[in-house]
Amino acid sequence: MPKLRSFQLITSAMIVFFLLFPFAGQADIITIDLGPEQSQNEMPGVTFLHGLHTQSLDQQCAACHDEKKGRPNFSFTPNDQPPSMEAYHDRCIACHVDKKAAKDPSGPMADQCGVCHVRKPAVVSSGEKVKFDKSLHFVHVNSGDIKGTAMGDQDNCSACHHQYDEPKKELLYKKGEEESCAYCHATGDTVLANGDQTNGKRVNGKRVRNIRQASHQSCVACHQGLKARKVSAGPILCAGCHDDREQAQMASARLKKNAPIPRLKRNQPDQVLLTPWEKELKDPSPFMPAVAFDHKSHEAQTQSCQSCHHDTLKKCSECHTLGGREEKGGFVSLSKAMHSAQAGQSCVGCHKELTAAPECAGCHKRMPVEAKKDPVACAACHNVPADQYRSAQDLPRLAAEAVAARPQGYTTVLADKIPENVVIEDLSKEYEPSKFPHGKVVRAILEKTDDSSLAKTFHRNQAGLCMGCHHNSPSSLEPPKCGSCHDKNGPASGSDFAKPGLKGAFHGQCITCHQEMKVTQVLATDCVKCHELKK
Repeated sequence: MPKLRSFQLITSAMIVFFLLFPFAGQADIITIDLGPEQSQNEMPGVTFLHGLHTQSLDQQCAACHDEKKGRPNFSFTPNDQPPSMEAYHDRCIACHVDKKAAKDPSGPMADQCGVCHVRKPAVVSSGEKVKFDKSLHFVHVNSGDIKGTAMGDQDNCSACHHQYDEPKKELLYKKGEEESCAYCHATGDTVLANGDQTNGKRVNGKRVRNIRQASHQSCVACHQGLKARKVSAGPILCAGCHDDREQAQMASARLKKNAPIPRLKRNQPDQVLLTPWEKELKDPSPFMPAVAFDHKSHEAQTQSCQSCHHDTLKKCSECHTLGGREEKGGFVSLSKAMHSAQAGQSCVGCHKELTAAPECAGCHKRMPVEAKKDPVACAACHNVPADQYRSAQDLPRLAAEAVAARPQGYTTVLADKIPENVVIEDLSKEYEPSKFPHGKVVRAILEKTDDSSLAKTFHRNQAGLCMGCHHNSPSSLEPPKCGSCHDKNGPASGSDFAKPGLKGAFHGQCITCHQEMKVTQVLATDCVKCHELKK
């Protein structure tokens, strides 16, 4: 009975806490596990209320974390020893006993295992991964309180960036070769007691910490050091970095103070000619024209280098070859890496994600991305002819010339060419003719896309936007009627069933557009706004 009453008491206290403070500490919940090798036949892992403990201990990290080289060791176990049940019990329960003896609020005792070890915990972490975007990077680069560690370093990049030097067997900073921490430090969602031994990966034969351990050891310890010096510092509590609302508030404040964010400095080119010719082909003539990639303009549209460079900052063709035969490229060919609609780092995949925005989705939602290859769409990117290529030295020049030669104009449609109203009467036997406010709808679409550089790149002529509705007709200001392709009575037996009848085409096109573009004036279920049944 005493165990049951204690369990009920602690459980009730936790419920009351989260009812009174429904969002407090939600990002400060971590799972403590011993790892798959040691956790077999053991009790479930512990859902640890880190935020609650931090508040109870008045943010004194040293109460749980020993120091290592003058900084807190966030592995918890002393001296990076492998994790064990005894290590946790010795320290956690000992603290609970001391708290109880001092008549302070305390956690469960040694005989109350089920309070901490819960197979299906009622509370879970809502912590988000840290979005270390270019605005956050800019704040660190321009901090006068963060000092570089490399001799003669004119900036402070060496304070964070390093790589393992195999001959010297040590970490060194190499100017111009900085990369994201995650390229070496493996990711992992479950917090293990000691990332060095259990959850890291090997780089040049040396095991490294997982990204969580590496970040806490570097970032949080640095913040603590700055705070101790009474200078401006980043968060030291979990929620400060991992709570999505706090992330959004800090990001908004950074952009407001520092906009526009300057370009990252890593000796990157302004333009790149995307082609494997210089490596694998002597004769490029049988292949697609090259793509002049405006690296500088894409940097301005993305938040970090990892938006495209998902495993390294080397050129895509370093890992992804023509035949996709390289293990380091995941056996993904260069063509698929650039054109996969499912991969966010590919050109097509990234563009597809952007077309999910309300101003684009009304048209693009119903468009199959890979159903057919449109030569006109391909030529929007593949437009540097092979006969201009002579040697690898030509690539930077060709890329710069192709980007500079791109037309800057955007051909608009004259207002008098846009019909103001269109009466749709193809189904008027059942319904009153629908009076479609064509001009109003067209102007709304043109306004939504006017600020999109992506839309202007792929819709050089504003008339191309008409194809969002008139999807299979030639680009024209006088497209054929929908009934030219869609049968009034629906698809006939044996015909192309993928093509709906006229009624299905109207409803599918119009309702989908209203839903995807968040049109609230005319709801998809408000039938009489468009037509009325004949009496």
